[in-house]
Amino acid sequence: MSTPGSKRNAERLRVLPAGILDAMREPAAVLDTSLRILNAGPAFCRFWGRSPDQTEGRRLDELTEQLSAPTLNEIFAPLLGSSAGPDHETPEVAFDLSGSLPMRMSARRIDAEGNAPGFILLTLADPADGGRTATVPGNEDERRFRILADAAFEGIAFTRKGTFVDLNDRLARMLGYRRDELIGSPVADCVALEDRSRVTAFMAEGRLEPYEHLALRKDGTTFPVQIRVRASIIDGRETRITAIRDITERKKAEEALALTQFTIDRASLGCSWIRRDGRFFYVNDHICRSLGYSRQELLQMSVMDIDPGFDMQIWDDYWTLLLRDNVRTFETNHQRKDGTIFPVEITANYVAFGGMDYSCAFSTDISERKRVQETLLRSQFSIDRASEAIFWMGREGDFLYVNDQACRSLGYTREELMGLHLWDIDPHFPKERWQIQWQEMMVAGNRIFETIHRRKDGTDFPVEISSNHIMYNQTEHHHVAFVRDISYRKRAEAEQSKLEAQLHQAQKMESIGRLAGGVAHDFNNMLGVILGYADLIKADLATDPPLLKKVLEIEKAAKHSRDITTQLLAFSRKQVVSPQVLNLNARIRDLQKTLARLIGEDIDLQVFAGDGLWTVRFDPIQIEQILINLAVNARDAMPGGGKLTIETVNNRIDEAYCQEHAGFIPGDFVRLSMSDNGSGMEPETLAHVFEPFFTTKEVGKGTGLGLATVYGIVKQGGGFINAYSEPGQGTTFTIYLPREDEDGTLVAPSDEVSMAAGKETVLLVEDDEMVRVMTRTMLERIGYTVLAVSTPEAALAFFEGDGPTADLLMTDVVMPVMNGKELHDRIAAIRPDIKTLFMSGYTANVIVQHGVLDEGVNFIQKPFSMDHLARMVRKALT
Repeated sequence: MSTPGSKRNAERLRVLPAGILDAMREPAAVLDTSLRILNAGPAFCRFWGRSPDQTEGRRLDELTEQLSAPTLNEIFAPLLGSSAGPDHETPEVAFDLSGSLPMRMSARRIDAEGNAPGFILLTLADPADGGRTATVPGNEDERRFRILADAAFEGIAFTRKGTFVDLNDRLARMLGYRRDELIGSPVADCVALEDRSRVTAFMAEGRLEPYEHLALRKDGTTFPVQIRVRASIIDGRETRITAIRDITERKKAEEALALTQFTIDRASLGCSWIRRDGRFFYVNDHICRSLGYSRQELLQMSVMDIDPGFDMQIWDDYWTLLLRDNVRTFETNHQRKDGTIFPVEITANYVAFGGMDYSCAFSTDISERKRVQETLLRSQFSIDRASEAIFWMGREGDFLYVNDQACRSLGYTREELMGLHLWDIDPHFPKERWQIQWQEMMVAGNRIFETIHRRKDGTDFPVEISSNHIMYNQTEHHHVAFVRDISYRKRAEAEQSKLEAQLHQAQKMESIGRLAGGVAHDFNNMLGVILGYADLIKADLATDPPLLKKVLEIEKAAKHSRDITTQLLAFSRKQVVSPQVLNLNARIRDLQKTLARLIGEDIDLQVFAGDGLWTVRFDPIQIEQILINLAVNARDAMPGGGKLTIETVNNRIDEAYCQEHAGFIPGDFVRLSMSDNGSGMEPETLAHVFEPFFTTKEVGKGTGLGLATVYGIVKQGGGFINAYSEPGQGTTFTIYLPREDEDGTLVAPSDEVSMAAGKETVLLVEDDEMVRVMTRTMLERIGYTVLAVSTPEAALAFFEGDGPTADLLMTDVVMPVMNGKELHDRIAAIRPDIKTLFMSGYTANVIVQHGVLDEGVNFIQKPFSMDHLARMVRKALT
């Protein structure tokens, strides 16, 4: 049997949930244990876009596709499987849903009295708003409408005629009272004094519209609240159900928003909110000032009105990209009201607010930045195209910046070079020296010096460096080095030094020759007198053998002295000669047996006579002197035996060759070479080999006039002579005699020399820098691309790398560590198809006899003319 109290509770249960739900600001609903909606507040129905009839009686999974029935059951399982704990603490759950309607759901179970089924109170919140919800532990009252009120997420009060009839625990805690302290007390006691009259008036007139005021706590402190009132009839009496929300945080947010608004309005950069159609929704003060418009004017305009580069199509494309990326940063131009245009940088953010889409754009006038950039670009352009290499170095010796010329001169890309250190490009600079250098430069400030730089391909070249220590940005210390390639200057200096040495040598030889010639001439006259009187004395002393013997010794010494004067006259080119047109091959053939006897059986004499040899005009006796003197010199260099090779060949000398060899003239010549495989000579010895009385033989073993005589004979005959020798490798003497037709006509050089030009790439390997530079210059003038290195190791590294390749290997034969043949064999293992041209100061036959090269390989003898080089390179390539 029901009691009056239970009937009252049933009546309250019927009317209170709807009243509470109506008064709550958040979307809220009451669900039964089968998760069907019993009561739905107006905000809850609006959220789903449905009427109460379309909402109540349905499950959540019937309202949205974002929830399936199994998922819904799983989420609410903690609420359905347990009962309230001590002090009526009931379980609650919270979860987020994403998709077209992102939301945060919070739910709590409300237990009913006795065996009656309980309820679930569900509220919705916007995740973007932090999803703020509140839960309150139920801690008293057994009546279902009290439990429901206590479960609300806001303060709930039941009032009649301005007096508290009932309230939930949340409101009591909010005001700092116990519930029983407030029941029966005036509502005005909980209103701040300054708002009390206004709130009292609202209650008196029965105002139902939401309003705000300051609430007064028990401790005297105040806080802002929002009031929502709903009128209901409970127990037959008019009752007001009031939802009170503490809006302290909202007020703080509003104040922060107002401050933010104030800040943005007065910010130093432009800020604007732009609608989807491109029209301005908000603009701050700065953008108004920068464009020269008032705020009212700009709010009537669109982006297309201030950006001459934007039209509707571009705006649509921009909007599509903004939706995709959320943030876009770009540069464009804005046009002021007076028509002037200035550059801006835009950072635009996609914002969804109040159900609308916006582009929130921050704009910065970058006119000054553009001006500085333009100045920097001009400076950068000038530096990058400077004729000198420029390096910025940091404290660790690394490259912070390099210009284009630095990259070109060293053969690296900028990225590669900026990954290196100073000691990676300067082989003479040890890494350990850097810190000392840094400290010295900080004191000295600048230095100018010369050193060597090494390219990526391993070749070295001389440079002059002007190094400066600077401070950048008042804190950063750097070395800035201006580097100039002085290869040309060094070559010019070397050439000048060489020419000076050659001039000095020629002047010395000329002076010695004049002295020797004058002395020999006068001495020869005296010897004639001595020998004449010796003959007279011999005739008078025929009967006195002891005295005759002494006279014969005088005569013998005088004849020997006469032979020496003859050699001195030959050196001084004052010897009386009888030149005639002859063929060197024939003359050598006539003297071959004599030379063989002269050098002895332990030396193998080989003669290689050139085919179609041109004729020369020369004294045959002097040819004999040349061959004998050279043969004797070779014999003395091979005391244990060896090989002596004589070769003849036609040779054409061009202008390019003469530029590198002082004293030579262009034309056609017959080349006579005599080579031995004896002990060879050091460069210091070689420099003096043609000087009279210079000898390396023991005392009494020679006069030192043999090679000086050869030099004088060749020069007197209009020819040239070269000596090529290396220690342990033997010596080659090369004589050039001018060609002369058999009718006695001297053959002049042709005006035009046809050279076999080419476009291929040649890798040149030569350890002598001057020869390497000269040969590279000649090859490049012929038309070839030349990569020059100084060591076999650098050549091997080139072919083992992934860089450009070469069509021809042109290598010296005799080099330290590895000879040309060994280099060729190792490269051929990498590139079996590589073509090779060997070169040496020795003749080809001598090189073959040394066992260095195979017979029939491509070979060119140093020194060579440009025409001869062109023909031999073309032959090797084809």
